[in-house]
Amino acid sequence: MKSDRDLIKLAVSGDHRAFEQLTGPLRPKVRAVVKRLVGHPEDTEDIVQDAMLKAWNGLAGFRQGSRFSTWLIAIATRAAIDFLRRQKRWRGEAQVAYANLCAESEELSGEVVSQCASPDFSYEVREHISYCFSCVGRSLPPDEIAVLVLRDIVDMSARETSNALGLSDSVMRHRLATARASMQEQYEGLCALVSKTGICHQCKGLQMVAPEDKKGGPFPDIQSFADRCAVIRTCESTSMDALHDVFWRRTKEIEEQGLGSTKAESLCGVDDEETETTASS
Repeated sequence: MKSDRDLIKLAVSGDHRAFEQLTGPLRPKVRAVVKRLVGHPEDTEDIVQDAMLKAWNGLAGFRQGSRFSTWLIAIATRAAIDFLRRQKRWRGEAQVAYANLCAESEELSGEVVSQCASPDFSYEVREHISYCFSCVGRSLPPDEIAVLVLRDIVDMSARETSNALGLSDSVMRHRLATARASMQEQYEGLCALVSKTGICHQCKGLQMVAPEDKKGGPFPDIQSFADRCAVIRTCESTSMDALHDVFWRRTKEIEEQGLGSTKAESLCGVDDEETETTASS
């Protein structure tokens, strides 16, 4: 079996097969990083393909001694940042707006119910927490969410993150601190798992809709942003992928047009005894 160094030499000389052997095993991790940043399935695939093309064209500039996987993730992350800079930033309450519109539309609500009724569907709160992170992350400046994902989710070192994004250590630390503070503030007013005053109960709502034998395990104890990141780091997308892809496509349409109220109107997932409190908050 050829080493990475041998494959790189062959790829630099124009060997596409060697490049595929080199990048193939890394594609799932690259795709996972891009998806954390972008979410939308088709946009994610476009960015991954763009990153692979950039890696192929720039392979001669790879510095031997560095980790090839880190270099490839850096290219993909920068491609995702470039994409996000061209997009309209989403509202932090994008999920709330979507839930409100679902409550008003048989078409939108029917999509959700149909996916939850699929034989392949099983509710897993950790997967939805991961989805929520990326959705809320779309409300942050791209440079900030990129630092946050690489440090707190991908678990790159501070130096690797700085190098990957072409930042000084001090600028990287500043962006990371700002991103963490922004996300904590968003979740404090949004997520009912984090705060009793949170207006979004989507996690509970989806569990309520799920078939009785597919409601998943108990909710994890999430009392801080660090707790949420710990859940996401160990989470792998499986049974909720198809439902979340629907969410991504619809939310992108909604956010591009600025549709829906960001106030809790649908009361998605709110128990009867909570209804009065939630409605008045």
